[in-house]
Amino acid sequence: MNSIFFISFIDSIPLWVMITPIISCSVIALAVFIERVIYYNKINHNYRLIITNILDFIRSNNIEDAKNFCKKFSGAIILIIEDRLNNIDSNNNTERLIMESSENAIKKIEKHAGIIATIATIAPMLGLLGTVTGMMKSFSGLSKIGPVAHDLLAMGITEALITTALGLLVAIPSLIFYNYMVSKIDSYIKEVEYVANCMEKIK
Repeated sequence: MNSIFFISFIDSIPLWVMITPIISCSVIALAVFIERVIYYNKINHNYRLIITNILDFIRSNNIEDAKNFCKKFSGAIILIIEDRLNNIDSNNNTERLIMESSENAIKKIEKHAGIIATIATIAPMLGLLGTVTGMMKSFSGLSKIGPVAHDLLAMGITEALITTALGLLVAIPSLIFYNYMVSKIDSYIKEVEYVANCMEKIK
């Protein structure tokens, strides 16, 4: 009785219920992709050249010029320099200040990486779930008699193929984008470390 109820429950699940989560994952992944690409382009500066100019201003005792120079650029890594310049004459703990600024920068750089990793993992699983339910509907159709059996069999196989394809179509680009994000994150974290080390040396 329980198995009959379960099979009837699976048969009653429409296709849109299975594909909606996969489509939602694709929309989220696309939104994150656009936001991250824009953000990474925004912080893509030559930090070694920036640091060289900042140090020249400081040696010339032109702190205001150094601050104005920083305003030409944007991004979390630049904020590390700005925070140091704004507190250059302060008695605050310099090491702690730079550490906090660096941690904030890294958090912003790593933002949404977990979301893409999750989507790349669960999208094929959602597709596999649709494959299983589709095949169950197909086998359920085989237990019927007449034209209805052929219709249920075709619908079940179609659902299985659609959900499998959609799951892979979402998972594969998400995995590629995640690897892209990881490479960018590693690259910019090195920039954070470089800038932080330079700022610590400023007296």
